[in-house]
Amino acid sequence: MTFDKAISSDYPRADQTLEMILSDGSVSGPIDSTPALQEVRAGRLSLMPRKAIEAEVSGAYQWSQNKDASFLGGERWEDFSARALEWFQTLLAEPNWQNAVIVSHDAVNRVLISWLVNGDLSSLPFPEQDSACINIVDIDRSQGSHPITAYLRLLNYTPYNPMKSGERLTVMERIAQSMLQMRI
Repeated sequence: MTFDKAISSDYPRADQTLEMILSDGSVSGPIDSTPALQEVRAGRLSLMPRKAIEAEVSGAYQWSQNKDASFLGGERWEDFSARALEWFQTLLAEPNWQNAVIVSHDAVNRVLISWLVNGDLSSLPFPEQDSACINIVDIDRSQGSHPITAYLRLLNYTPYNPMKSGERLTVMERIAQSMLQMRI
């Protein structure tokens, strides 16, 4: 497949991933990076009491449904989702592209997928996004920034473990476990 648009978060790991994806010359249009696709910012996790880590970190995405809630004491969900959606809606309104590749992060992907599927963020906690996963979305665009229809063709596909063998924990549960192990 040839992409006529290629965009990543401006984090170095996202830029590197995009470079790997495009290493075969499969882009015919511009390559860009943007801070709008940066991951949601957490607060000072080192200050979180040990006994709160499992519940707070494991359930961090559930809080996205509460008005004025923030991600683990950091960036407000409302501000974060507005940042990602404003960028995405601008992309959708651009007329001169058919195939885009976007290299982003867990929470960004969840915001975009939830908005595409429901027109809001009500499903944000549910589409698991493992490290280095691939999502494929077909979008029939209208003249404006809202999609007419979005089809999830592939969700959370991980080439290194396609059947999710041995994966019973969510991304945030794994992060909580890692934090608890580091504090032993």
